[in-house]
Amino acid sequence: MLRHIANYFAKKKFTERALNYLNIDTVFLNYHRVITDEEYLRKNRPDDDLIVSKSIFEKQIIYLKENFNVISINDINKNLKFKKKIVITFDDGYFDNFENAFPILHKYNCPAIIYIVTSFLDNKNFPWWLKIWQIIEANEYLIYDQKKIDISNNNLKLRIYNFFCKKIFLMKSSEQNSFLTKVTKNLDKIPSNIKDEFLSSNDLIKLDKSELIEIGCHTHTHQNLRLLDESELNYEINESKLALEKILKKKIKHFSIPFGTKKSFSKKTINLLKKYDFKTIVSTEQGNFNKKRLLSIPRIGIGNNDLETSLHSKALGFDSFINKIFKR
Repeated sequence: MLRHIANYFAKKKFTERALNYLNIDTVFLNYHRVITDEEYLRKNRPDDDLIVSKSIFEKQIIYLKENFNVISINDINKNLKFKKKIVITFDDGYFDNFENAFPILHKYNCPAIIYIVTSFLDNKNFPWWLKIWQIIEANEYLIYDQKKIDISNNNLKLRIYNFFCKKIFLMKSSEQNSFLTKVTKNLDKIPSNIKDEFLSSNDLIKLDKSELIEIGCHTHTHQNLRLLDESELNYEINESKLALEKILKKKIKHFSIPFGTKKSFSKKTINLLKKYDFKTIVSTEQGNFNKKRLLSIPRIGIGNNDLETSLHSKALGFDSFINKIFKR
């Protein structure tokens, strides 16, 4: 109901005036994946809220370019009076960012930043959420906690996937690997091949050569940073930053916190990140952009249902403003 109310009032003149009075002039939008329309319609997935189809993405970009000022993250401190400012961001470094999203961004001269998990580069490693879904999708049951769990239909698969995600989120990398080993121990079907889901180093170089695309750091293995000690934190950040700088032969100035919620980072995390001289640090916390807090920038996620009033409300900053008030 709150979302409908926010969408309704988003295009009212007094709403824009109020946001101007509050100096809400820049909004960070967060994407993950842009897939083909055929794939969007064909495949069962547990994370549709993180996925946008190619045709919808193009409609979103057209709308944003017509109604807002889409800028590079490097221009957030510039005083641009024309329209509200939007920064488009992508997390993780999926190959479809290059294959599907980039041609559309290029077509409409639309800048964006892609935050890379460096262990996923060249498909050398894959995230636990892909591994666990592949296991669940391939089997009719799982043995967990000495119990046989029925996962014979898609609803049951989604339920156990969400249950496992909550548990794995609170594990360090070594614990995640042990967990996956235990889950697959008594299974008939143990999938071993995940297709090439992530960018290659060459893809990254091509993207970086475009004046539209900035590359940022998203750690080395995408762990919950709140769980890590100082040594582990330094490894996650330093390994990622150095790897990207070696490939691109330039300084990496921007950082995205994995998961990005309060449960995934702390003040200790931010204080340690300051040592690496990042110009900006983004999260997925609710709130509105503040030029004085560039090391704690909120973002709002964009999904396949965000068109017209919904997209306008989010891009204007009104959706985040309402969510912050009601602590959603």
